[in-house]
Amino acid sequence: GIVTKAVRDGDDYIINGEKTPLPGATIADAVSISTKTDPSAGFKGISLFWIPVDLPGVTITSLPWMGNAGLYPSFVTFDDVRVPAKYREGEEGMGFYTVMGTLDWLRIIVALTCLARAQASLQDAMEWSKERKAFGKNIAAYQGVSFQIAEHHTLIEAARMLCYRTLWLKDQNQMHTVESSMAKWFSVEVSIQCIKDMMVIIGHPGYSTEHMISTRLRDVLGYQMGDGTPQIQKMIIARLLIGKAVVG
Repeated sequence: GIVTKAVRDGDDYIINGEKTPLPGATIADAVSISTKTDPSAGFKGISLFWIPVDLPGVTITSLPWMGNAGLYPSFVTFDDVRVPAKYREGEEGMGFYTVMGTLDWLRIIVALTCLARAQASLQDAMEWSKERKAFGKNIAAYQGVSFQIAEHHTLIEAARMLCYRTLWLKDQNQMHTVESSMAKWFSVEVSIQCIKDMMVIIGHPGYSTEHMISTRLRDVLGYQMGDGTPQIQKMIIARLLIGKAVVG
């Protein structure tokens, strides 16, 4: 939940709280933050701000994630940070709507990012299976290997088509929240299982930190949480299909 608060003070806002994780903060000139400008108004009391990281009271700490080092994961605290009102993004109280308007396509970016890692791992395993021999044959000749490759290729393609359909709906200005949530949780799950299984096919070399497949697995595991966990995605889907009054 949002724990950062912004209190109006003349032409400025005084901001206190924290944001974690906040990717890229350690290399950014400014960060975008959701704050509560009216805590009593619920989601209608949320506003967005762009906050320069060199303002007094802003403290940024790197987070030691097990993967996704290229995202520069960070923890940011705000201690009586005075921010000019001109740095507010949009009208006060409209932050929730702005964020919700971006999540549907951001989830597709996450989904396709994970599928790309799965596809690369599948390709690595296919090449390995054609070279690695066991009992006088390439391991690709064994159905225990080749069937897994076939199954994961199918699942990756199915997940990718779901992503493309969601983007098509967006291009047609049609509702696509259900499809976006479906694509996000399904694509990440497909990717995790694919990379794990391909690591087993490659064996101990794949388990090495020097092999990219282990890096991909750590990265994709982290994407389970980005822009909403699988549980959140399924709750969104259920609410829109069945009704919030029933699902809760």
